[in-house]
Amino acid sequence: MPNKEKSILQPKNDVVFKALFSRGKPRITQAMLEAILKMKIDKLELDKSTDLLNENADDKNGRLDLRAIINGNTECDIEVQLVSNDNITERFLYYWAKMYAANLKIGDKYSDLRKTISIIILDDDFKLTKNLERPQTTWRIRESEATHLVLTDYFEIIIIEIPKVVKAYQKTPNDEVLQWMLFLDNPEKEEVARIMEENKDIKEAKEELERISQDDILRRKALNRTLEIADKLQLKKEAKEAREKGEQIGIEKEKKVVIKKLHELNISIEQIAKVVELKEEEVKEIFCLLYTSPSPRDS
Repeated sequence: MPNKEKSILQPKNDVVFKALFSRGKPRITQAMLEAILKMKIDKLELDKSTDLLNENADDKNGRLDLRAIINGNTECDIEVQLVSNDNITERFLYYWAKMYAANLKIGDKYSDLRKTISIIILDDDFKLTKNLERPQTTWRIRESEATHLVLTDYFEIIIIEIPKVVKAYQKTPNDEVLQWMLFLDNPEKEEVARIMEENKDIKEAKEELERISQDDILRRKALNRTLEIADKLQLKKEAKEAREKGEQIGIEKEKKVVIKKLHELNISIEQIAKVVELKEEEVKEIFCLLYTSPSPRDS
């Protein structure tokens, strides 16, 4: 009896992303990079040093970013980042710097350094661009006043925010970057099916994704990664709730101090309630906690 075909994996899971674009057909990766970088790629060398499809590969230590050398002279790193955090900008810069420094070996000259591009596909909101509608931003080093002066074109960080893609796609459906991002977000959307009628590279990527989705080792690793991300999201949620609770406790404590001082000035409950924006009954309850006797004077 033939094995039942397994459901398709999600390509924005970074384990699946790495498998699809590093172990799949090179043309798929080349097409996506050409769309993002808006350039023709004649030669693409993929770094396959970490094989996540190996049963013995370490899930935690395995690198989940995808590295490549473009046209023999440009280093490129592309990764999917599912969870944002407060220091994500510093993280982006740190990893770009590590990759740039790795270009230079002992005995090399500074002239041997290569342009280094870091591409981050972020499945979350990026705080610096929250007021921008466009999903893709490119960051370089410029002079603060004469912004047309670029210190070097060797530094480039590209950030693509998936949450902004759907709205942007409605305005510019022929944008290939947006088409690729829709595929990564959910390859089974109706829009992706329509895109594949015109974009043969994405169609090929979907077929390759269906093929690798049958791999039991990859499915296990993808599931482990999903659970790991879920844990991080839960911790992030709990930290936010704790912070909000702490802020609320601080507000309540401050109100109690104000209430006590106003009472000592012989201010009426009615007036105190207006100042601290509480109901008179709530103020009275706080008085009960602050004083055992005597009772505060009413209005």
